[in-house]
Amino acid sequence: MDALLIKSMVPRLGRILKTWREKTGRNQGDVASKAGISVSMLSQIERGMVAPSIETLMMVCSVLDLDASHLFRMVAADENPVRILRSGERLRNEVGGVRYEQLMTSTQSGWQAEMFLLEVASGCSTTFSGGGHEGVEMGYVLDGEAVLTIDANDYAVRKGDSVHFSSHLPHQLCNSGKKAFRAIWSISPPHVDYLGSGDK
Repeated sequence: MDALLIKSMVPRLGRILKTWREKTGRNQGDVASKAGISVSMLSQIERGMVAPSIETLMMVCSVLDLDASHLFRMVAADENPVRILRSGERLRNEVGGVRYEQLMTSTQSGWQAEMFLLEVASGCSTTFSGGGHEGVEMGYVLDGEAVLTIDANDYAVRKGDSVHFSSHLPHQLCNSGKKAFRAIWSISPPHVDYLGSGDK
């Protein structure tokens, strides 16, 4: 791909590389080392401050197990007013009976949000978010029932219920039923670590 075209894509490209790295649980040091570049260089690429060479970009993509053609499709989609993610293109993770599937994310400045499918097996819980995090969360329960603990208060939620709360409060969701709990969940702004660690 032409170097000038890459340069015009630098801010979006860097933002997507950073999101992909964080969502898949890699740290900057490991990625930079395996790609043969400095942590400082990787940080500048992710912040959109430098345009990587084709060779560097290919190495970073290889380390991240990210197909370069898919990366450029995401870069193009990032400025497209309509985005569609097919089933095989979505990030997924499962930790301790809790499964996350990223349905859609918006990284546009001022409109950052994320939506994912949350599935919690019977008797399992999301990781306790003791310190909370920035933003708000909303959810719609598709099936099952659970106890949502927010700031030491318990709230029963079941199929058909909707929920909204401030993410800065300590929170955890525990499946209290006999079958899997399934919900569509949204976080604004996106929270970077749940796909890497299971922590919402």
